[in-house]
Amino acid sequence: MPIIHWTPDFSVGVSSLDTDHKILISLINQLDDAIRASAAGQTIGSVLDALLDYTDYHFAREEALMAACDYPDLEAHLRTHNTLRAQVHDIRVRYRRNPESIHGREVLAFLKNWLTAHIMGRDKLYSSFMHGSAQKVQEADQAFGAVYEPPLSIAAGG
Repeated sequence: MPIIHWTPDFSVGVSSLDTDHKILISLINQLDDAIRASAAGQTIGSVLDALLDYTDYHFAREEALMAACDYPDLEAHLRTHNTLRAQVHDIRVRYRRNPESIHGREVLAFLKNWLTAHIMGRDKLYSSFMHGSAQKVQEADQAFGAVYEPPLSIAAGG
């Protein structure tokens, strides 16, 4: 059973961002499955790699769209993203150095709380700004898609 279920309450009203959030939820659920199954370290490491790669990709898209709609709290949101990036990166580095140093349930609880609180808190705040600048946001999203591709592990289906 997944530890996070996507519900319409998570929607920020921007299709590409909602899709990104669904993929991040899926990756956390895959990590949970791997930990529950006591999967080989390589499997858990691969999921952590994909999670970090997709987090970077998603944050870049979200930041581009926030800039396009002149979101007034962009700088604070960027600081939050940088902190979260660093935390996920630290988990991955610690796991690579010593898998036993990472307590699966604690990491999953952190990731679940991080993602759900971030979407329901910080991300929901930009939703009305993006709706108010829908054309600019759509154009920025198309430009982003023309320059950036999803990480290979996701583009290939995980």
